[in-house]
Amino acid sequence: MDYKIIIPSYQRSQIINLKTLKVLQEQKIPSRRIFIFVANQTEKKIYLKTIPKKFHSQIIVGRKGLSNQRNFITTYFNEGDFLIQMDDDISQIWELENISGNYDLKKDNKLVPIKNLDHFLKKTYKLMVSNKIYLFGVYPVDNPYFMSNKYTTDLRFIVGPFWGVINRHLPSLTIDLDEKEDVLRTLLYYHQDKKVLRFNNITITTQYYTEKGGMQTENRDRKIESLKSAQALVFRFPEYCHLKPKKKKNGHTEVILKDKT
Repeated sequence: MDYKIIIPSYQRSQIINLKTLKVLQEQKIPSRRIFIFVANQTEKKIYLKTIPKKFHSQIIVGRKGLSNQRNFITTYFNEGDFLIQMDDDISQIWELENISGNYDLKKDNKLVPIKNLDHFLKKTYKLMVSNKIYLFGVYPVDNPYFMSNKYTTDLRFIVGPFWGVINRHLPSLTIDLDEKEDVLRTLLYYHQDKKVLRFNNITITTQYYTEKGGMQTENRDRKIESLKSAQALVFRFPEYCHLKPKKKKNGHTEVILKDKT
């Protein structure tokens, strides 16, 4: 098993250096395992000027648009490859610790930088293979109080900034939404396999909806797009999800996944 870390990036040639690439280098992940996907040749030239030379051979021109890029990445790599996709603006990957050794005492929970990302990914792959699971993710919010020292395989949200798959070229897993593409992926994989793996003791720090570049460059109202995508998901998967009654404070419409246990 030779995992590959995939970073789709658009107009964030400085940010990727300061954040995700910095985190991966601190974790001593070899550059040969890291692939950066950009939208076009113009973007590639910019990235070649700003990121370290050891990554230059790993910059690949894919497609513009998040869903287009995700689908391109799937077909670019072989079936069976273990692909870890990370956003370009991750400032830390955390794991849960408990100062008392009793994870039921939530007040004693704290977050520390993950000790060995390479070891975590290799263990994850073995767990996925042994349980015939094809999608994994981490806890979506970096708040240790709500986290637990457990993993789950039921229907749980697999957040978009950090997730991985054992790659398959299945038309049924094609992503056709940009907004809420991570919710769509969760539902597609759960519908296909009846399992998704989530580590509730691992999380990340990132900037949702606010970091310059990426989808923020598109001339669209993301609040309107989030409503449209949420409605489309509920229409398509009524057995798995419903709309959250109230919008988030930032005005985005959310989808609630139903407990299928």
